[in-house]
Amino acid sequence: MKLIFLTVGLLGIAATAFAEEEVEKVENKDLSETGLAVLEKLRALREEEEHALESIENDQDREIINSILKTEIEADDAEVAEAEDSVRVKRAIRRRGRARRGRGRGRRRAAARRRFYRRLRRNQRRAARKRIAHARRHRQNVRRAANRIRRLQG
Repeated sequence: MKLIFLTVGLLGIAATAFAEEEVEKVENKDLSETGLAVLEKLRALREEEEHALESIENDQDREIINSILKTEIEADDAEVAEAEDSVRVKRAIRRRGRARRGRGRGRRRAAARRRFYRRLRRNQRRAARKRIAHARRHRQNVRRAANRIRRLQG
């Protein structure tokens, strides 16, 4: 049971370390004070992960945990890349230039096109918010598990 908690905690710490690497890529830009504070906290979590891995005495367990963390991080990266590639418009775009019978149909088409793109933007924003909320909940759960592990070890 302790090994499971330890594994989950290390997974959480690895996830925050991965997030830290993403933040470091953006670090060249000027960060606000809150951004710098978050960056420092993430770096501290990464150091805690390294210390937790060093505290494991059994080399076999350490290697198993490292391999599990690597595969889970790679799976998360693959899911994110797949989600970004799979976003597509599911309806055909209507042709604009030719109004066959006067202006009435052209106006209806233009209104329908505006409704379609408004709905598309709304759905894309909703999907983005859902992805962000899911990632936020995941980070919170991982941190909670890491804190439990630290309490059990300490």
